[in-house]
Amino acid sequence: MKVLEVGSSLYDWGGIERYVAYLTEGLRGRGHEVTVSCPPGSPLDERVSGEKFRFALRGQFSPKNYLRYRKFFRGRSFDVIHLHFSPDFVMPALAARHARAGKIVATRHVALKWSAGKVKRYTGLFDHIIPVSHAVEQKLAESGVPMQMMTVAKAGTPGLVAERAPEAVRKDLGLADSEFVVGSFGRLVPEKGIEVLLKAVSATQNARALIFGEGPHRPALEDLARSLSITDRAEFKGFVPNVADAMNACDLVAVPSTWDEAFPYSVLEAMSLGRPVVASRVGGLPEIVESGITGMLFERNNDQELASVLRGLIADEGKRVTMGETAKTRHREDYTVEKMAERIEQVFLRVGDPKI
Repeated sequence: MKVLEVGSSLYDWGGIERYVAYLTEGLRGRGHEVTVSCPPGSPLDERVSGEKFRFALRGQFSPKNYLRYRKFFRGRSFDVIHLHFSPDFVMPALAARHARAGKIVATRHVALKWSAGKVKRYTGLFDHIIPVSHAVEQKLAESGVPMQMMTVAKAGTPGLVAERAPEAVRKDLGLADSEFVVGSFGRLVPEKGIEVLLKAVSATQNARALIFGEGPHRPALEDLARSLSITDRAEFKGFVPNVADAMNACDLVAVPSTWDEAFPYSVLEAMSLGRPVVASRVGGLPEIVESGITGMLFERNNDQELASVLRGLIADEGKRVTMGETAKTRHREDYTVEKMAERIEQVFLRVGDPKI
């Protein structure tokens, strides 16, 4: 197949950008010809090799975007034009439709509803929609998107590989071998629920939290740690250059989100390292974290339940080890880049030939 992955509005290096990069690698590995549209000099441009259409799209409804894509499609055809981010949803799709450049598929990466206007617009433009989890599919169905227009195809990640032994990393972080360490990885914004983790740690004598990441909510979180008198057990480590080493040094990874996460990569990365995950029961998280098998789930915003979960895992090292081993197996079996590409490939083939 010839595929165009559309990322002309992707200027950062977050989950959607990584999804496009991983999928491009996976589809090429399966023998497909993939072109990526991306802003020149963007992280996506720097990290993806091969054929690219370098175009910085700004403004969802700009006629200039339409004309640039219409010119690009002139004399070109693709089996699939694959869209990922709402600024890219309209003008590239319109240009592809008018140029008859190929089937148009959009992936929805967040578990939020669409307005009635968006449902009408997008269902008229797209041939098919890929929700990244059943939680996302449910939100779109509640918005009015027909179920037959959607196929859930879950993401995958490369398996992380730690470069250093966890004991060495823990020593550099000032941790004793016997300390129970809960790691949090992600942008420091209110919806990530780090307040819930801090309150749970304050109610759990033997737990220590390491918060990796930056964001505008960091000062408020540091104030909360001081008010809870846990500054000696809750450390803000900022940006970490080697996520694999840091994750591997933790006893478990916490994802205490208070909003409906779609399908967060941090969980898949932790699983690939054999780290159990403790996560809130929101969005697509219960679709990845099997409670009692690869990790544990707790109710949104319930710091007391999270504290109880942490105390139970502190007391049962054997359970933590077993869950971590099972998580690593699940990643290898279901959540690699190769498995991701295989799932998306099947959607593309079915869109191109509905009889499949």
